[in-house]
Amino acid sequence: MKFPEQPPEEPQRLSALEATKLLDTPPEERFDRVTRLAASLFDVPIALVSLVDRDRQWFKSCYGLGVRETGRDISFCGHAILKSEAFVVSDALADERFSDNPLVTGEPRIRFYAGAPLEDRSGFRIGTLCIIDRTPRTFSDDDQMKLRDLADILERELQFQELGNYYSERTRALNTLNEIVLEIKGDLDTAIPEALERANRFLGTDTAIVSEITGGTYTVLWHHERRNQTLENGLTLPLEQTYCSLLLEHGEVLAINHMGRSRFQTHPGYGAFGLESYLAAPIWIDEALIGTLNFSSQAPRRPPFTETEKMFVNLLARWVADAIHHSRQAATLEKLVANAPGMLYQYRLWPDGHSTFPYTSNGIQHIYNISAEDAARDASPVFSTIHPEDLPVVAESIKRSAKALSRWHQRYRIQWHGNAWHWVEGQANPEKLPDGSILWHGYIVDINERYEAEQMKNQFISTVSHELRTPLTSISGSLGLILGGAAGKVPEKTRGMLAIAKRNADHLKVLIDDLLDIEKLISGNMPLEAREQELEACVVSAIEEIQPYARLRRVSIHLNNLTPGLTAHYDKLRLKQALANLLSNAVKFSPEQGQVTVEIDAQGPEARIAVQDSGPGVPASFKPRIFQKFAQADASSSRSKEGTGLGLAITRELMLAMGGEIGFESKEGQGATFWVTLPRSEPPGTGA
Repeated sequence: MKFPEQPPEEPQRLSALEATKLLDTPPEERFDRVTRLAASLFDVPIALVSLVDRDRQWFKSCYGLGVRETGRDISFCGHAILKSEAFVVSDALADERFSDNPLVTGEPRIRFYAGAPLEDRSGFRIGTLCIIDRTPRTFSDDDQMKLRDLADILERELQFQELGNYYSERTRALNTLNEIVLEIKGDLDTAIPEALERANRFLGTDTAIVSEITGGTYTVLWHHERRNQTLENGLTLPLEQTYCSLLLEHGEVLAINHMGRSRFQTHPGYGAFGLESYLAAPIWIDEALIGTLNFSSQAPRRPPFTETEKMFVNLLARWVADAIHHSRQAATLEKLVANAPGMLYQYRLWPDGHSTFPYTSNGIQHIYNISAEDAARDASPVFSTIHPEDLPVVAESIKRSAKALSRWHQRYRIQWHGNAWHWVEGQANPEKLPDGSILWHGYIVDINERYEAEQMKNQFISTVSHELRTPLTSISGSLGLILGGAAGKVPEKTRGMLAIAKRNADHLKVLIDDLLDIEKLISGNMPLEAREQELEACVVSAIEEIQPYARLRRVSIHLNNLTPGLTAHYDKLRLKQALANLLSNAVKFSPEQGQVTVEIDAQGPEARIAVQDSGPGVPASFKPRIFQKFAQADASSSRSKEGTGLGLAITRELMLAMGGEIGFESKEGQGATFWVTLPRSEPPGTGA
């Protein structure tokens, strides 16, 4: 008797057979129907659906046979699965391979056998549809084709079974992941062990571990064990003694179904722990591998780990990575917030008009002397601390910011811990939520000492400026008269010196005028006559006034009005002053034969005027200081560009006073674009 050989891909074939989950299951009509039909079609007493297992052939359907399995070593089907075509034995007694086979010499006394292999979707031959007779017979090509047709029907059933198992398992895996993501709450020490418990239950494994790998050290961060409680969080091991060292070499999901029969059986971790099955995925955070998520059991994996189970572990590892990453970010943010001056906050204005602070840092207690919990329920205690004169201004600035979704910036006084009034400053950026609420994200800081120092400085500058202006006007006028010949003819050498003195006196007058302007703006004493009017005429007028300076420097100015007829709410004189500062800077920093472009456009509820130059751009180191008073990119005594360093500071205050904003974009070496915005209609609270 000849024993059947094993196919070259026997381990994979057995895995495919186990994956069908058909072994040792009750009879099913979908298979029995085919064996009855085969027995009737070929007029044989026995027809079987045989599944060839490791050491046996097990019959999923038996027609005419009283046993459910026989040994694989004496099976005919063990030979039949070696080839894809039908395997036919016309007379077993006359065939030396089977003449002394106990299934031939004894029951069921096989004389004739024909078997068509059954393949799964991957092409592994896991069994046969076979027919048996107790008398010799021939089997024509037509008969073989009919048997193949019946086998194809069974293969279709097997594939349906396989697909059903696949989608059922996928559904279970995704449901388990959804439960972990949606239902598990709490900190990492609560959430991750619970997730590991659910994952262990889904996979049917004994132990689940989230590890951290640092250098050559493996540390158990969290774990769950279904049976023996042998692990502790914080346990450390040499990395080379753990299966995770194999994962690091592998680089992605690693599945070991039977360690003792794998190519890893000599690994020191197998000798130390004896784990037969292992499934793991790496945990990556910011493109760095920080540890592993792994599942293991003492018993071999039967059936082997499926692709769905590998997917499940990989996705769960990503969830663990996100949970760890977010926890670390939250801890870092808490430390930063705890050390930030003042308070960080979110302020929400609801559609019905009531407001809350959904989030505030602990600094709210220091600023407003109320708790974050109270502010989260109702914002009115915060507003009750604001000075009565400042409260309407603060309220109107919030309304303007909400309407235009523009940055909120305000200085105001609050009652400081029940005592004197104290100056604070706040800034925030709004966003509109789907329900119509407006949510601001920002900060409020104590500026009382700085404000008082600024007031003293501004008062000093104002006093000095006023005291200097009158004599300077007189000096400049007198020099002009002398140069004009009022005192007689002036020698040429003396004329040159007097011209220098006149020019410097005029420059000092401009500086004093700028100082007085910015003092008026800061103190709120700058008169404004804002009304809704067309923009282009004002911009053209500002360009015409700067043209002599531009021609002197051989720089051209071009206007591009993208929205003809655009109107905005502004003071014409003050807007021209602001544009003059921007145009003067653009011309000053553009090279000879350079071009300055002015663009007018509408952007939602705002009008925007942009001035683009062709100069060297704004140095990165200067950008944070660019709107500060006396700020200049080149502040050295040898600087090549004249100026007081007040133009942009004045422009900023002018735009804020008119309810607008100023900003810029620049790449060093590629010029700069400064822009201002104005409300297209009258802002709330600015009318007469």
